Amino acid sequence: MTSSHCPALPSLRSPFRAAMHRHTPAAEAGTLAWADRFGLLTDPATRRRLVGTRSARLAGRVSPRATLPGLLLNTDWQTWLFLFDDAFCDESEFGARPPAMIGLAAQVLAVLETGQVPPPGESGPVGAFLAALADLRDRLAALATPGQLARFTAAVTGYLLALTWEAKHREAGVPATLREYQVMRRHSGAVPTCLALIEVVNGFELPERVVRQAGLGEVSAAAADVTSWANDILSYPKEVRRSAHVLSLPAVLAREHGIPAAQALREAAALYEERIRAYQELEAPLLAEGNPLVNMYLADLRAWIAGNLAWSYETGRYGLGIAA
Repeated sequence: MTSSHCPALPSLRSPFRAAMHRHTPAAEAGTLAWADRFGLLTDPATRRRLVGTRSARLAGRVSPRATLPGLLLNTDWQTWLFLFDDAFCDESEFGARPPAMIGLAAQVLAVLETGQVPPPGESGPVGAFLAALADLRDRLAALATPGQLARFTAAVTGYLLALTWEAKHREAGVPATLREYQVMRRHSGAVPTCLALIEVVNGFELPERVVRQAGLGEVSAAAADVTSWANDILSYPKEVRRSAHVLSLPAVLAREHGIPAAQALREAAALYEERIRAYQELEAPLLAEGNPLVNMYLADLRAWIAGNLAWSYETGRYGLGIAA
């Protein structure tokens, strides 16, 4: 998409082939019913935006080999994230108020840690999201080991911290440096929360000693960067239209280097390509080890990279106009 305010977007590629889970249509219907059940679709405009976002299609793209319970869990988590982002992040007043975001983060973490939802009168505007999150936590706990649940909770903690960081920058109107942004964007995009679900969603378990090895952490970070930076580039026109203070890779590059948006988008695309190459270099020695469980995890990382990119061109969220 282009407009008078935004230059043409660079074309992004993935070296990996995207697939689709065969039960994606059922997951799409199910997630709308789930969101309705918890009161997350507060008005027709919110419903239309969620339908256009096609969160189930994202889940189907990034987890094409998931178990059915895993696919449904992943779909509802994507739905929760999109609706939470729209309600409380960059397009809302919460997104520029660090104290409000800190209070919100505390409420979310309390539900993740305890599974308990506060009484309706104590939860404020986030009440429906807390109830939906408790349902997600219960379903995750039924499928996951304690270690997997702990890793997911830690990843969500990082996500909430990054949202508070974003709010601080928006409130102050102070741009982030590129180095700072590259670290924090990995978390603010919530991709690590999704990667923490890979084993549960796809029905396998990595030994803790494997999870802790440096190589797996590095390749996961590269996958998160690739996914987040692709989102930054392809969502740039939407952010320019809807956000009061755009905090994305092209915007950071434009400010730090003093360059126009068109050049910043090209530089962001070059960084994206460089990070894909880094991912492949990090992945190669892990594949060479021949560990079947590690290879399954890496296959699902590649599905995330390819599937997220394919979905980005299919969703109505960014208005790129390419038919699914």
